[in-house]
Amino acid sequence: MQKILFTLIFLIWTANNSVLGDVYRIREGDTLLIAIIGQPEYTQTVQVREDGMMSYFIGDLHVAGKTADAVSQRIRDFLVSENLVSNPVIMVSPVPQENGIFVGGAVKTPGRYVISPKTDIGLYRAITLAGGMAENADVQQVQLIRERARLKTVPTAGKVETYDISINQPYRDVQVNVSDLVFVMPLSVVEVQGQVQVPGKLFIRGTIGIAEALARAGGSTEEADLGALVKVSRDGALSEFSVTEQFWKSTPNRAANAETGRAILLSDGDVLFVPNAFKVEPIYVIGYVRIPGAQRIRGPLTIAQAIALTGGFEEAADRKNVTIHRRDGTSLEHPFTFNIGTDAILLYPGDILEVDKRFQWNWGLVSTIVSTASAITTLIVTLMR
Repeated sequence: MQKILFTLIFLIWTANNSVLGDVYRIREGDTLLIAIIGQPEYTQTVQVREDGMMSYFIGDLHVAGKTADAVSQRIRDFLVSENLVSNPVIMVSPVPQENGIFVGGAVKTPGRYVISPKTDIGLYRAITLAGGMAENADVQQVQLIRERARLKTVPTAGKVETYDISINQPYRDVQVNVSDLVFVMPLSVVEVQGQVQVPGKLFIRGTIGIAEALARAGGSTEEADLGALVKVSRDGALSEFSVTEQFWKSTPNRAANAETGRAILLSDGDVLFVPNAFKVEPIYVIGYVRIPGAQRIRGPLTIAQAIALTGGFEEAADRKNVTIHRRDGTSLEHPFTFNIGTDAILLYPGDILEVDKRFQWNWGLVSTIVSTASAITTLIVTLMR
């Protein structure tokens, strides 16, 4: 019975794969049937994750954008190299999924979710299936993109509907159909750090003026130096500018800013840093760098810039990962990178950057252990004789 089943699978795969094997490219959310004909223990059905990876016996494998033939060859090479199967016949085929909806954008677990065509599912439930709204979700801009015109209220296919589902709005019973896409628009994110009442992230639509950003952060503290504000752009560029003491209290709109010559805007990924007027606060770089210690700075800087201020890494330093200890007590390990763009992690005054020693073999100890083991082995052989 098992042989018949695999024979049928193989015939179906042969028919499908001849058409799709070198044409169709695997996408995130696809379900793949991976089978080794005659070796059922290696047969699995796996799903391609949002990062384009799938999990199989060989571990995590990036498959998004690849053809089924390319994935088959990768699995074949592994099975043969590990002497698991001598001459495997491998099938990798996307499994058709008809009854699914797509939920994307600013939700916690975007992806494809299977539903029954006979089951009504509403807009709110669809978002719940995806783990709910993400932190940066724009609840006033939830789009429903229709794939098929099945409702009388949807006269044409491909219709895009926009809903406001914020808490002050009444509940609306909006049905989501098979193959529809629910997309929650993400808000832009900027940060205000330093000498403000409530430092942290701000979620905005489009851009925001410096005045409104400072106002939403609670305004400046008594120690703030508004004459040396630092803006870190998304691409890593730093710029410094000055404003008056009452600038953050001005009307937060673009026209008012323009009239007073203060049309300075923050957009997605930007950081506004307000330094301390009475002291230049240091960051601390410790560990395996040439000149460890305090480095006095006026504003944020990248990991690479902090390392450069210390004269660079020592020879024994771990150049792959560093540890950042924030002044609020939190710590995180982060790969060292020279990037100054969107991947850059910023250090703020008061933070500590720690560079550990990379792992090194103690060859003297290894030699001693090997010599001791050899002597013990020789002694045991002599006694046995």
